[in-house]
Amino acid sequence: MKNLFAFSTQVLALTSILLIAVCNAFGQKLPNKQETSLVAPAKVKIDGKANEWSFQAYNSATDVFYTVAHDNENIYLVLKAADENISRKIVSGGITFVINNAGKKSDADAARITYPLFSYKDKPDVKFSLKATPADSIDYVISVNNKNLTSKGKFARTAGIKGVDTLLSVYNTDGISIASSFDKEMHYVYELAVSRKLLKDVVNAEGKFFYKIMLNPMAMDDLPGVIIKRDAGGNIMSISVNKADVPPGVNQSISNITDVSAEYTLK
Repeated sequence: MKNLFAFSTQVLALTSILLIAVCNAFGQKLPNKQETSLVAPAKVKIDGKANEWSFQAYNSATDVFYTVAHDNENIYLVLKAADENISRKIVSGGITFVINNAGKKSDADAARITYPLFSYKDKPDVKFSLKATPADSIDYVISVNNKNLTSKGKFARTAGIKGVDTLLSVYNTDGISIASSFDKEMHYVYELAVSRKLLKDVVNAEGKFFYKIMLNPMAMDDLPGVIIKRDAGGNIMSISVNKADVPPGVNQSISNITDVSAEYTLK
């Protein structure tokens, strides 16, 4: 039985290595940013799954695959993080999608949507690493992760969109659909659709706009190996670091904003 468990663990580790290698090879063939227009597939379902999409770019600064697209009704952003630490960063700090008029350099009047959004007191319990998980338990662990992610991630934050609440339910009827989940490889997948009617103030007469995809910093409470004690009011009382709990491959980017931006034209 021990030999079977060891074999399953080795298979899982080898599979993970191969998947990462495939993702890296695929990412190298894609442009660093998407600067071309793309009409969305005929039938899009915003469910946190990327089955109907092919990614148009892999950005090295953010370490994510992504696609920006449109149809007559919506503008879309689809994103996938294949790296465990980037998934941690996203769940902690969220993704901010910024759409700005192509003639403006400042983001002050831009439309912004940030998701996922969690309180530090009510973060989802996610098992990001599957390395020590028996092969026959992986599907179950991912299912539990997704239930925890969905049950906690019920709000998005918006700015610069007229008529839309700044704290917005994911079940809204305002024209913003958003969802995320972990796929069968435990990669984080994000889907967003925004009604073009909501963005008319930030898309110029030629149908052009600047987009920016920002991965916000990981919250201090979520930094691996960092232990923070707070009082009842949320004030930090002490901070300590346990280096043994810091996962391998963690770099400084998880505690900083990383972003990618480009111009897009609606056709």
